[in-house]
Amino acid sequence: MVERVFVYGSLRRGAPGGMARLLRPGSQPLGGARLRGRLLHLGAYPGLLPGGSGWVRGELHRLTDPLAVLQRLDRYEGCASAQPAAEFRRVELEVLGPAGQRLTAWVYLYTGCVGGRSSVPSGDWLSACRTAVGPRH
Repeated sequence: MVERVFVYGSLRRGAPGGMARLLRPGSQPLGGARLRGRLLHLGAYPGLLPGGSGWVRGELHRLTDPLAVLQRLDRYEGCASAQPAAEFRRVELEVLGPAGQRLTAWVYLYTGCVGGRSSVPSGDWLSACRTAVGPRH
């Protein structure tokens, strides 16, 4: 079983809403990572479409308790019961790790409607959130 997960949106440390807590306990942050794809703005969170020429930036985590952590994340992402209408699905993809090494990790891909959705041009959800909120005083 793959023992890494790549997170790019609301599960990242420092993302609004504090959902990164779902990765604890049972995982260890490994650092920044990226993969080929495009981020869509879905409102309070992004969705990832794999492939293409763009890069999506996120974090890589090593799963010390893969089954427990993946069950929590599957419930959060709405794909725990393999519903055909689920908005996300979990797949294994190749990512570039913190040192640029090629690694396999679990990634949650967006499966919903793409029409009318705007992209996150930077491929970095945290950066887009900070820009939308503006500078903090």
